[in-house]
Amino acid sequence: MFRLEKDGNEKWLTWDVDVDVAQSPVAGNTLRRFYYTGDGEPRTSDFDLATAGAGPYPSGCYVLGVTPPVARPVVASSGGTGPSATRAYVYTFVTQWGEESRPSPASKVTTGKTDDTWALSNLDTAPPNSGTVSGAVRETPASGQVEVTLDTVFGLRALEKITFASITGMDDLNGQFTLVNVDSATKKVIVSLATTQIYSGGGTWKRVAPHNTTGMTKRIYRTLTTPSGTEYRYVVTIPAVTSSYDDTATDSAVALGEVLPSATWDMPPADMKGIKILANGIAAGFIGNEVLFSEPFKPYAWPTSYRQTYDQEIVAIGLSGTTLVGMTKGNPFTITGVEPVTMGGGMEKLGVAWPCMSKRGVASFAFGVGYPAPQGMVIIGASSDIVTKDLFTQKEWAELNPATFIAASADNRYYCGYTVEGSSLMFVIDKAESASFIKVNQNITCMWADPATGKLYVALEKKIYEWEGNAGTKLTYEWKSKKFVTAPPVNYGAAKIDADFDMSEAEIASAQASHAAALAANQALVDSGGMNDGLADPVLGEYEIGGDDMRAIPPLAIDSLQFQLWADGVLKFTKQVENSRAFRLPGGYKSDNVEVVLSGNVKVTGVVLAETMDGLKQA
Repeated sequence: MFRLEKDGNEKWLTWDVDVDVAQSPVAGNTLRRFYYTGDGEPRTSDFDLATAGAGPYPSGCYVLGVTPPVARPVVASSGGTGPSATRAYVYTFVTQWGEESRPSPASKVTTGKTDDTWALSNLDTAPPNSGTVSGAVRETPASGQVEVTLDTVFGLRALEKITFASITGMDDLNGQFTLVNVDSATKKVIVSLATTQIYSGGGTWKRVAPHNTTGMTKRIYRTLTTPSGTEYRYVVTIPAVTSSYDDTATDSAVALGEVLPSATWDMPPADMKGIKILANGIAAGFIGNEVLFSEPFKPYAWPTSYRQTYDQEIVAIGLSGTTLVGMTKGNPFTITGVEPVTMGGGMEKLGVAWPCMSKRGVASFAFGVGYPAPQGMVIIGASSDIVTKDLFTQKEWAELNPATFIAASADNRYYCGYTVEGSSLMFVIDKAESASFIKVNQNITCMWADPATGKLYVALEKKIYEWEGNAGTKLTYEWKSKKFVTAPPVNYGAAKIDADFDMSEAEIASAQASHAAALAANQALVDSGGMNDGLADPVLGEYEIGGDDMRAIPPLAIDSLQFQLWADGVLKFTKQVENSRAFRLPGGYKSDNVEVVLSGNVKVTGVVLAETMDGLKQA
């Protein structure tokens, strides 16, 4: 999920697949443009496009990048009397957002007069976003595939998504498909589909992520020899629908034009994942064992020369300032650099095998990037380490099922949802505290930290909540300390907990308001018959037996706190604590390692253990 805001208007974007979203690094991003990968081919959108209509959002997008022209310009010169000149021409597409494509193939080198009219023809118009189907053959070229003949495949790539409609005979083909292959020579595409039906006629195709062709233009460039060599220089901008142009510009006028900037600007590959924007405006993504970089502040332009290859398969990438952290199925690596062309020199392989077990479990902090490995939670930064080594053995960490982690960072805390034996829970690790682990009994399906505000949002039971957004509602937690080791063994005889057992006026008012709102919402469901608590209701299968769509009723009081003392892995003492006064602990044993477990909804600021009551006073 991802929150968009423009002029005080807030909208939430949601996906049911693993998606990475990056906001535009361009200054003055008033359109609120953003980029995302994971939902088919890499895509881009802005606030107005993504939030058009009633939702769900995003409701509109474009494919990320600009497809280049494929037709070679045809050039003919005539009418001049001046000195002889030799030229070649290329042209590019430019979107309404100022994004420019790689150039077309160059025209044949043509000789004429400097004052000739140089007539250009055979210029491609904008790539289409839809067209017609004229044939489909099942079980071709392989079992479980269908070969479909289109009117054009210009601008289509393998692994992009298109939708077929109005096909007769082969009704199974009406729907959305990912292209397995595109053959520009035969204008045929291949999709995966097992069917016994026979195509009989008709049909249309449409891109799921269209090209940004509204208002698209073409820029024409021609060769010009200068003291620095022969370069393509800007000549003119014409509408994309125009397929010809007569060039009469003088060399002196063209010499003032821009040098062709986009000679190497490719679209990002259709299967690129993990898009991120570095602090220096460079976008990054990955495929397999390759890291890809864009031109600075141009997330639509991805030169192949900027790619860096690693010797292991990449699972995820994360950012810490201008350093990219690569998490793999083996050793992590870092890449540091200012310019994308020099990034390869900044690649460093860490000498430890810390495989990343969950792409969704990665979170970036001010001091590094954290992720789950089999050994524990890893932080890669100025120094790299297993930060949970004082909290968990490797076996205990494995019991949390790290492969299911979904995580985000806020206030330099690691917030994580996970699933164990069908039960979904949540925990929080605060690196600022000494080996702190808090478990929360919440079924979190998604979470996102807003980089603009620092606020954390979680998805719970089809609703989005701001974490700690309601002062009067406190979730029940379980906090576990590390093992405190002493030599020689001792018997702790007294304890004291510093906690806030009293609710402020604001918390009381907020708790009462939340309590009343939940009761009112549930009563409205009862009155409307919309509880969704029957086997015949439309949402069958979304709730456990006996469940319904009613809200949980929040408590009116924040006063629950249980203290447990564990010694040598054995529970020695349990107490419901109601205030911050000292209390005695049982005797009759000595231990050289103890742990403290707190559970409840009261905010705790400290726990003190001592051998005697007098010892507490000195602690």
